Amino acid sequence: MVTQIKRDEHIRLADGRSATLSAAQLSDVKYETMLLLNDGSGEEVVSYQSTSADDAVYFFYEIKNTYHVPELTGKYKKLADDLKAAHAYGLAHMGNDDGGTCNFDAPALTLPGWDKKLVEAAARAAGVGCFVWTLWNDTTYVFSVRGVGQGYTRTKAAEAMSRYLKEQGYEAGMYYQMD
Repeated sequence: MVTQIKRDEHIRLADGRSATLSAAQLSDVKYETMLLLNDGSGEEVVSYQSTSADDAVYFFYEIKNTYHVPELTGKYKKLADDLKAAHAYGLAHMGNDDGGTCNFDAPALTLPGWDKKLVEAAARAAGVGCFVWTLWNDTTYVFSVRGVGQGYTRTKAAEAMSRYLKEQGYEAGMYYQMD
């Protein structure tokens, strides 16, 4: 007996692929929440098993919040494209000396009046992480530099990304944090 507890939802992944998200009761004490590709392969992206309907629904929304990227338009689409290009530019300019202090250095953008959820979606679509940094009542978005080292190379990549974004017209700066 399989009973659907959360209606199937079709979502778009950051790489543009389509997937189906579903939560179902498999037995009296077994539930499963899974995300499957819609490309005919049926490949499982992620799944969770649980022992309650509440947990299955919780996992449903966790998966959706992690993997779903809404269709971006206008300035949010441009931001996603610019972040992706900036990341590639940063990786190309990181050098190979990874000495120095381990850090979490990252480019930061001040985007007053922008929708937080859509900025985060643009970051996911670009393949970078994002968190909000609030300093002196100023909201700044910090974008992680993935795929680099942990010292000088991370700093150089982040600074290159910031320069690139500034050249694209954004109010760009840096977030510096030692590990």
